Order: sequence, then C-alpha cells, then structure tokens
Amino acid sequence: MANNENGKGLLGIFQGAVDSVKSTVEGIKLPEIHFPNPFQGNPVKKEEPAPPEEIKSISSKSAIKIIFYMMAADGKIYHDEEEKFNEIGRELDPDFEANKDTIFQECQAQMSKVTDLGDYYSVLQDGVAIAITAGANAKESVISPKVLAWDLLAVAYSDGSYDDKERQLMKYIVHKFNIDKTVFLEMESSFLTLMDLENELNWIKTTDRPYLTIESIVNEISDRKTAILEGLKDLIAL
Repeated sequence: MANNENGKGLLGIFQGAVDSVKSTVEGIKLPEIHFPNPFQGNPVKKEEPAPPEEIKSISSKSAIKIIFYMMAADGKIYHDEEEKFNEIGRELDPDFEANKDTIFQECQAQMSKVTDLGDYYSVLQDGVAIAITAGANAKESVISPKVLAWDLLAVAYSDGSYDDKERQLMKYIVHKFNIDKTVFLEMESSFLTLMDLENELNWIKTTDRPYLTIESIVNEISDRKTAILEGLKDLIAL
C-alpha cells in the first residue's frame, strides 16, 4: 500500500462496512483458535511501551495485528470476523497473503503470554501497545489512525454485535492514538446508524408493498447513507 495518511481505499472500506455479513468464509481461513474465557478475575496491570506523542500513520503490518487483537477481544474468533480480517488485510497490504502467516504467528506468540484467565485482556492491550509503538509514523504502506478506527468498528460488528469488551478495547486504542473523544463518538454513532439503515434496507426489500413505495423508501435510505458517508470522509480527513 502506498503512502496515504488518509487511508487507501476509503470508499471501499466504507462500502464493505455496510454490506451484509456473509455466513461463510471465502478464501484462505485463519487456523482455528481457542482462547480461555477471558473475562473472569481481575486484569493484571502491566507496563507498556509509550508510542510517540503524535501518531499520523501506522504501518499496515501493525494495523493488521491490531485488527487481530480486536477480533480476539471477546475471547473467540467467528468465521465472519475471519472473513472481514482477510478482506481488510488485503485492502491494507498488497502482500497480505504472503505476510498473513507471519503476522498471525506473532500475534499468537503475544497471546501465549496469557498465564491465567484474569490477565487475558491486559495481554491484548499489551499487544496493541507494542504494535502501535512498532508501526507508529512509518513511511511506507501506512494507514491513518482514524481509518484504522473505522476498520476496527467494522471488524467488531462483523459478527452482528458490538459487545462491551470490544468497545472497551476500541476506546483503549482510540486513547493510544490520541483520537479526540468527540470525533470517535461521532464515528461510532455514524457506524451504528449505517448498520441500522442497512438492516432497514434489507427488510423493506422483503415486504409486499407497492413497487413505487419500496423504491421511494430505498432511495431515501440511500440518500441518508450517502450523507453520513460524506460526513465521515470529512471527519476522518481532519
């Protein structure tokens, strides 16, 4: 991926986020992963490396690792999340298929540091912090933090839910990137609104209402989606 601090394929990423999630995995799948129940006991606080104060870009490799940790936030990786991981990985890194196994092995090595159920989440956070430090302000094959945050929302929601632990890790990542809280909340709200509009669009197409009525509603929903996406492009470009 060429240098692009506003993110490559932004419209493609937006469109992918509002597509219906497929029920089966296409293409290469990640090896099966088994994690312990991650959220029993109290997390163990660990020291973590501090990234540069201002992060304008993150390397594709680090971004893909952070996506992996988001997938693992709820303690299990669903097939739909694997599909979204592959889709975004290919978007971020032209050599993703060649690099995927190495990235996966390095993430698994980080996850192997889990010693008991209570420190699972802190190991995830450590992995995110290490990835940010390693890839902060890279010069080649980069993505902007805000575009990555959008991708992470798509990954978190690709199994049809956005649970508390995923949102907790999402807020941690936003904090590490020093993304303004108001900006993130607007991104999050816009994303969830797009999901609701997509569900409404899919539902209206299944009704037996007159064609002209359906067409009018579909056009209205499409216009609302377009307006939201235009606003998001401006927000992410700030």
